[in-house]
Amino acid sequence: MRAQIRVVLDGEDYVVRLAPSQTAAISNALETLRSRDLGDEALALWLGSGRAEVEELIGRLRELRAASGDLRLRPHELHVVHSALTTVATLFLAQGRYFSEEPFHTAVGFFREDVDALALHLAQAVAKATRP
Repeated sequence: MRAQIRVVLDGEDYVVRLAPSQTAAISNALETLRSRDLGDEALALWLGSGRAEVEELIGRLRELRAASGDLRLRPHELHVVHSALTTVATLFLAQGRYFSEEPFHTAVGFFREDVDALALHLAQAVAKATRP
């Protein structure tokens, strides 16, 4: 997966240019978190958002899966995306302590280092887009 990502600030929104693999990684992370038997409070703690907003974001990402495209995100939605990328690995801690790569890869469809790199590059792209 390509980790480099482009973000442009447009008014108060962020326009994020995503490759299909990046779209899939973000969508799969959100879907994995959403599919767990979590209460709304736990989902809100992990993602900073309620279930309805997560569902709406997943729907928008599904529309982009076929080709590269732009995803317009409000600042809060950008936070939800980043949180999903950084949080999803915590679901795959065996005995609450040791990371288990194979179940993570099966669920998310990518290796953890790829998802971590995408989260890092997203934050760096936002920093670059918001520098004066």
